[in-house]
Amino acid sequence: MLTLDDLLPAPHFRERHHRDVDASPAAVWEALQELRLADAALSRALMGLRLLPAKLARRPLPPMVAGRFLEQGPVPVLATDAGRAVVAGGAMQPWKLIGGDDPPVLDADGLRAFCEPGWVKTGVDFVLEPHGGGTRLTTETRVTATDPRTRAVFKNYWLLIRTGSGLIRHDMLRAVARSAERPGRSAGA
Repeated sequence: MLTLDDLLPAPHFRERHHRDVDASPAAVWEALQELRLADAALSRALMGLRLLPAKLARRPLPPMVAGRFLEQGPVPVLATDAGRAVVAGGAMQPWKLIGGDDPPVLDADGLRAFCEPGWVKTGVDFVLEPHGGGTRLTTETRVTATDPRTRAVFKNYWLLIRTGSGLIRHDMLRAVARSAERPGRSAGA
């Protein structure tokens, strides 16, 4: 199974969050697959603010707010270990107000090798582990710039959005937990 250590072993930037969920790994996995940012009020509001410049510029908005996050998130899923982990990754220019250039389509090997200046390589995972009769759901985001200038530009962006990014991650984990802990959840029964 591909891990973030395989994909981006020495990131310039990273954040990691977890939540203990009072549900089986199967129920948490099912809830994670269903996750939509539209179901998480804080995430929806923060992403709305982030996407406002693109909306005002009449640029197409990404479907990730309304669609399932893992299917239509900011970077594509690269590997899945069903019931245990999912890893997504891609190249981005998130500091650009209206979204930047269209990213190249890359698999895991292509992302590792990608070095075109002006981009950051981003990896995100969600990992489930049995924990205390429930499940610990962890998410980590790693970012590596392709050149020193982009690293400096992204550092300023990272400092600006870091708090909001963390709030979105916690909101997503909370939404998954709320869904997984719902009474009568079939996978948790």
